[in-house]
Amino acid sequence: MSAAQSSLHSLSEPVRTALRLLLVGILLLAVLQILRPFLASMLWSAFIVIAVWPGLSWLQQRFHWNRAACALLLVVALVGFVIGPLLVGVSTLATHGDALFQDARTAIDRIPAEPPVWIVNLPLAGTTLAQTWRDAAGDNDSLRAQLGPAIQTGGRWLLHQAGAIGELFLQFLMVIVFSLVFYLNGEAINDLMRRLADRIGGKQVLEARAQAHQAIRAVALGVVLTALLQTGLALIGLLIARVPLATLLAFGCFLLAVAQIGAAWPVLGAALWLYWQDHTGWAVFMAIWGLFVVGGVDNIVRPILITRGMRMPLTVVFAGVIGGLFAYGLIGIFLGPTLMAIAYTLLLAWLKEAETVDSPGADAE
Repeated sequence: MSAAQSSLHSLSEPVRTALRLLLVGILLLAVLQILRPFLASMLWSAFIVIAVWPGLSWLQQRFHWNRAACALLLVVALVGFVIGPLLVGVSTLATHGDALFQDARTAIDRIPAEPPVWIVNLPLAGTTLAQTWRDAAGDNDSLRAQLGPAIQTGGRWLLHQAGAIGELFLQFLMVIVFSLVFYLNGEAINDLMRRLADRIGGKQVLEARAQAHQAIRAVALGVVLTALLQTGLALIGLLIARVPLATLLAFGCFLLAVAQIGAAWPVLGAALWLYWQDHTGWAVFMAIWGLFVVGGVDNIVRPILITRGMRMPLTVVFAGVIGGLFAYGLIGIFLGPTLMAIAYTLLLAWLKEAETVDSPGADAE
């Protein structure tokens, strides 16, 4: 009888384990479904707080303020320097975007059949560029005829995306609230995540967690801070040259800088527009400002900021930023490098563990 009970117990133990796992899985899915409307805002807030946490500690030590005052100051800074300009840019796009795209289509329709003389006289590539210009402006089936409707269609899509400004404002509001909560309860949340990481994988997962923190801070410093700096410089140049819709163009500079495409393109577009308006001097100024001031900052400041205090290769970080942007959207600029850092650290730990296991046999030989 005891043998039969022992056999029944051995058979029922895997069933109980499977039921436990099933119940835990159902519970996790239910929790994720409940938190689903807030996941994007919580992720953004977590990335922001992790990136800015050293600044919070510095404020407390330097001015001897309490946590609530420091957290409130950082949230106000977040609204003033990041969320505020983004909302202004989206609002400007929603207000003036239709006229901007109509003007762009009109400008394309007015492309002259013959290129300017300076294009023809360019060394090496002048003849080819001039012929390309003539082909584009030549007939109804040309690139000009195709580009106008494409710009109008793209403009309508972009305006549709920007038109959901109420939803965007609500999303930003949740980011502010969650950021404040994370600032005030940072140590408790950090301790909970540390214990969870230790429980899941021990030392290797804890090291991956530390690398993920470093990747988030590196991206915040090297990508976002550089993009904000380039946006500010671009806005200064556009305002000096009195280019219309300077705020909208600066917003485009920020998006292109974050996407690693280049913040100088909207400035160069403004230079081309100034040239078409016969403001050659201002066009040259904007071209130089875009190439050497706005574009030069990216090549100097970004590598310095990204490599500060980080042990992960720069190539892995850039791959995470660009790949994450395409895979997950704007939040991917943080999520991509975070996942790459975790995978990179776990891979190195796994290879090191394999070398450690193989080393006694190699020594014995």
